Amino acid sequence: MVTRNDILSKAADDCMKELYSKVQPRVEWEVFEKHCEEYTKKYREWEQIDRDKRPDIKEYCGPKPYEFYYLPADYMKEVCESYIDAYRLDQKKEFEGIIKILKNYFKEPIVDKYIDDYTDEHGNHHPGYRSYDHPANLKSRIEGLLRSKCSLNAEQGESMSEEICGMVDKFFAMAESFFNWNRELNAFNMTVYLGPSPNSNKQAVIDNWKQYKGINITIDDSIYKEEDEWFEEEEADE
Repeated sequence: MVTRNDILSKAADDCMKELYSKVQPRVEWEVFEKHCEEYTKKYREWEQIDRDKRPDIKEYCGPKPYEFYYLPADYMKEVCESYIDAYRLDQKKEFEGIIKILKNYFKEPIVDKYIDDYTDEHGNHHPGYRSYDHPANLKSRIEGLLRSKCSLNAEQGESMSEEICGMVDKFFAMAESFFNWNRELNAFNMTVYLGPSPNSNKQAVIDNWKQYKGINITIDDSIYKEEDEWFEEEEADE
């Protein structure tokens, strides 16, 4: 059976693969994984050397594999947030959305209403269908209750109903402030951002290739701007 943890693990894995599909210089995910395996093997060799004799880790192992691949921080954030939204990982944001829905519902409630089938005066049969009804909102219901049960006049009923609705809003605000549960989002961010995500320091990537691989590379930031413009055009068309 597939669990929520399996789904979240796949989300982080897919996100990382998409990030590396956009890095410079270009690299296949399988090639990058092989680099990681080679680095891990080298690191374990380094760990076995006596502490007082160990060389500098970069001298022995070289930079970590992700330090050879560049991706702008803003672009990386955009990709990661698309996965956060798709998998609904930001639980605080989800909770705040529910609170907002409830607040709006109290002001403009809506309920299902089924219209029965009927035959009109001309003998035409009309099938039943689902429709909607808009009952009185919370403020109006409280006001009506106060006037009927407490013998308040219209002005008193309206004033007290506004005060009670204001208290309801305050309780919602307290709930929003108290709710800070974001375990899934934190786990995702730790896996991606604190894991082997690409390097956002362009010059460091260029220097690593020159120093450790003897290769001069160039990085073109304009490709990310062009892709952002393409996304904006797609959204405008929709």
